[in-house]
Amino acid sequence: MVRQINRPKCYVESPLGFEPSRAEEYQKYLDQIHYFAEPINPFFIAGGEFIPDILKLSGQEKQERWCDMAVRLYEVIEKEADMGFAILNGEPTDVGTACEMAFGYALHKTGIKSFPIVAYRDDLRRSGETENNLNAMLLPPYMRTGGEFVTRFEEIKPAIGRVAMSFGPLWG
Repeated sequence: MVRQINRPKCYVESPLGFEPSRAEEYQKYLDQIHYFAEPINPFFIAGGEFIPDILKLSGQEKQERWCDMAVRLYEVIEKEADMGFAILNGEPTDVGTACEMAFGYALHKTGIKSFPIVAYRDDLRRSGETENNLNAMLLPPYMRTGGEFVTRFEEIKPAIGRVAMSFGPLWG
């Protein structure tokens, strides 16, 4: 009998969880990740622990609670996630997604932990890119951490698999 072991945890960096009308699309991404890694869906954390209360607040109190949420999500990246998956579609690339990628890169760069990121984008709209690259500020997280960049949906699962296997055997 073959059983899965040692599946790394993959933090999903994307704005899609904020759009209930795109829940089905978002789930398709989670399904691609799930075969090789355990997806960490930050919207379960944000939606369960923070957003309902935030929407009732205003002013400085509301800003403080948004900050608490961001700190909590960064802690999840640092303490629970082994890798990341970033959806970079949109014009411009979602600021929250870019911040999460940058945080993962900083963890990797400073030697706190390895944090490879698989970045996906099939959106052809320009978002600060040149002819030769995506957005130069988004390159280090996947190019310098052992991650990958893919441009077709069907490439997501194999890329997640390659990165997940860099952590060790997935089956025993």
